[in-house]
Amino acid sequence: MRNLWGRRGHARVDYVTAPVLYLLARRARLSPVPRRWADIFVGLILLAVTTTRTSLGLVRVVPFRWHGRLELASVAAQLALPWLAGFSGERRARHFFLGFATYNFLVWRATDWSAEE
Repeated sequence: MRNLWGRRGHARVDYVTAPVLYLLARRARLSPVPRRWADIFVGLILLAVTTTRTSLGLVRVVPFRWHGRLELASVAAQLALPWLAGFSGERRARHFFLGFATYNFLVWRATDWSAEE
């Protein structure tokens, strides 16, 4: 897969992803536990994008490559979360998080993590 965007493009994607994830979690009618986890990821995405060294970061303290490493770790967490948090039996919630992890991996893969500002 070819890199589609660099720092600024990835930040834009993150700024769009957070509110969309929030809305999708409600639209999917997730039960309280998975919905709470979705909200946690919304907060983590916003924390990451606002603190990363990009032109769209508000407090630019996190190196862009670290952001990428943390994002990849979050993909692993999203994949395991239905089983770790005890909602793997909820088909809708399980598929929601597996889909979110897939989306997040594709965003990670499409980003040029060595891109200059």
